[in-house]
Amino acid sequence: MRKALSVLTLAMALTSGQAFADQSTLAALQSAGIALTGAQARTVAAAHGDALADAIANIVAANSEAATTIVAAAVGAAPDQAAAIVAAAITAAPDQASAIIAAAINAAPDQAPAIVSEAVAAAPGQAPDIAAAAMTAAPDQASAIITAAVTAAPAQAASISNAANNAAGNNTASAKNRSSNTTATSNPPNSVGGPDTAPISAARAQTAGTNDADNSATSADTSSAATSSSPSSSGGGGSASPN
Repeated sequence: MRKALSVLTLAMALTSGQAFADQSTLAALQSAGIALTGAQARTVAAAHGDALADAIANIVAANSEAATTIVAAAVGAAPDQAAAIVAAAITAAPDQASAIIAAAINAAPDQAPAIVSEAVAAAPGQAPDIAAAAMTAAPDQASAIITAAVTAAPAQAASISNAANNAAGNNTASAKNRSSNTTATSNPPNSVGGPDTAPISAARAQTAGTNDADNSATSADTSSAATSSSPSSSGGGGSASPN
């Protein structure tokens, strides 16, 4: 009897925990600004397990323009259901597969391989795009992502590898560009010869100004002396006029 009560108590606790999780998902969707009908809200709140993924897919189908926001909110609230949610969402909005993958992995990065595996299984024709989007979102999990994609769609192994390599190359180029921009911003060159020559140029300008001032003073003194010693136009050279 006690054993039966313990099992019942455990089942109720698990069910209660799932209910709280689904309430969190509903709250996350509402906080993200997703407009839900009364029926959609009740379905999400009452959903359990895979039913939650189906409920999210129905919302994505009705609001495909907000697919990434819906998936990000749902996955963030229920990361343990991330793979199932993404697979269902991609089935509902296949043209947004790459964006959905990126949004889901950003919301639950630890789930990246599982997300890719389920997504590729749901849409094998988009395996290369899914792998590339996942690589861009989580480049540090490249190996696991490629393995998951190839395992789910072995016939597209070559295409998946090519897409992953291209994504890796783009990630590297973006990182280099960010590094170059940061360096250029930190050390802006001047018009003369770069940051190291700025003090030298300033010193040269100061020296040149001093020399110009000295030259001007010397010229002024010389001109003054010449003026005081020059003969007058009436008598010239200080000579007396004859009687």
